[in-house]
Amino acid sequence: MKNFICSVFITIIISCTGKEYLSPGAVAVDTEKKTAYTLLTTAKSIAVTDLESNETLQKIKLNNNPDGILISPDGSVLYVSCGKAKGEVKIIALPEKKITATVETGGHTPQGMALSVDGQKLYVANRFSNNVAVIDLTQNKVISEITTVREPRSICISSDGKTLAVANFLPAQSSCDSAVAAQITLINLPDNTVRKNIVLENGAQSVSGLCYSHDGNYLYACHLISQYDIPVTQLDRGWVNTNALSIIDAVGDSLYATVLLDDVDKGAANPAGICVGNNKKIYIAASGTHELIIIDEKIMHEKLSAFFAGKIEDKYIRNSSDLSSSLTFASSFKKRFTLQGLSPRSVAFAGNCIILSSRFSTFLEKFDLDGNPLATVQLGKEPAPDAIRRGELAFCDASICYQGWQSCVSCHPDARADGLNWDQQNDGLGNPKNTKSLLFSHVTPPCMITGIRKNAEIAVRNGILHTLQTVQSEEFANDMDKYLKSLEPEESPYLAEYLKKDVTGKGKAIFERARCAECHNGSYYTDLKKYDVGSGENEEKNTLFDTPTLREVWRTSPYLYNGKAVSLREVLTVCNPENLHGITQNLTEEELQALILYILTL
Repeated sequence: MKNFICSVFITIIISCTGKEYLSPGAVAVDTEKKTAYTLLTTAKSIAVTDLESNETLQKIKLNNNPDGILISPDGSVLYVSCGKAKGEVKIIALPEKKITATVETGGHTPQGMALSVDGQKLYVANRFSNNVAVIDLTQNKVISEITTVREPRSICISSDGKTLAVANFLPAQSSCDSAVAAQITLINLPDNTVRKNIVLENGAQSVSGLCYSHDGNYLYACHLISQYDIPVTQLDRGWVNTNALSIIDAVGDSLYATVLLDDVDKGAANPAGICVGNNKKIYIAASGTHELIIIDEKIMHEKLSAFFAGKIEDKYIRNSSDLSSSLTFASSFKKRFTLQGLSPRSVAFAGNCIILSSRFSTFLEKFDLDGNPLATVQLGKEPAPDAIRRGELAFCDASICYQGWQSCVSCHPDARADGLNWDQQNDGLGNPKNTKSLLFSHVTPPCMITGIRKNAEIAVRNGILHTLQTVQSEEFANDMDKYLKSLEPEESPYLAEYLKKDVTGKGKAIFERARCAECHNGSYYTDLKKYDVGSGENEEKNTLFDTPTLREVWRTSPYLYNGKAVSLREVLTVCNPENLHGITQNLTEEELQALILYILTL
């Protein structure tokens, strides 16, 4: 193939009230024409850049903020995914740069895309619909949907066209399970059947980049590994979060190894984008620490082969699980390069150079294949960052954290939740709690599940001090407050189904009859009080828990203080035997379904 693409996708939060920030995102490169197409994810456009003259020539305007981009192998078509609840793909003819068709994906927040080998089908990851839409490009319509595990974002297709790989962003299990981790879904093509879900290392979450090796023998995924099963008392040596590259045997459909991108005394927080060149090197954008990481693929595999053959002796690395905890194993095949841009989210192989885009910068960065800087290429102008924009950067910035191990987004992706339990020190040790979404946290005090923090302002400042283990100015914390206050809920992916099935408002009536509305009321569906709803176990028995907002509850599973309930059905049935959490035990199956569907629309 003459064209190369590597895309990483993020939920877009417009934080600029009347101003237009660029927020460069995924980049598609036509290596023959030496042209880069960069998504400007909060400016409803695509920047077209000449990589020889290092000039941005024009912009392709869109009617929505874009999330993903893909270029056809012959360089004649761009595919751009955009839209939220009503997701769509724009088909753009090149070189005319004209939108020739708009195809509805039938899903919520389409992001990653992959093209079949024959160019007849486009596969689109609908993040919040938990599926991949299959678009027939001869008819420009969706012909089928493939169910995935949870929040598919990055996808790629094997060179032989027989396998579609899907990175599921977050874990889907109960937080109380012995192992909690995100998964990679492998799908047989062309019959669209799920062949296998490969579970990554325990604690794997925020899987933000996925690509095949150049020879097709391996699949690479970059993500966090959260040490959620130990108390959060320090950050040294990756005590809380490490940042990893998982290597999947694409022939044997199994997890081969996981190596860390961090150093002993320096984290590589929030790996986001990944691509592989034909020069046997892997390129990774570390968005939290604003770095390019280069992995020598040949040396890495030689060292892994020697390790599994027993030729490398290390008393600290006895098996594959130990390997994924080693901060020294990758030192011989890994290099790190500091960027000018802030929070890189996409890295693309462009034949004779590497292209990186960063969300909080207005330019692309070009490096040679060994990581030496070549040029910066301006994509446009934007206003100076306001407090909300500065706060968003602060939330994503691991350079303010001790040794760069993590950022706020490490545990609160998109300022929401990671699906894990954490044993914080704010209410004692030995009692882990599930991560809460920060949506509406400033208007629904108190904060934390037990209400241990009086309000979100206190929680933000204590998070900076105790979780990032750093001291920042009051202005810095104020900016973060303003960013979090600016968050808006996404429309529920269940809303259309609810409006179609429940025309009489039965679900809402049951919500009130079951006495759910007594505590979950008002515009935020919380009375801001604490109750014992019978969910506490062991030392948490009879504990009063904060009434959480039900807004966006559809995207924040697992539920309850320790994440033991995977679904709302479990919350209302298995976890509510004495009707302390709503009068639900006497509901018929039909009534229960109506109630759940209503709650999922909030």
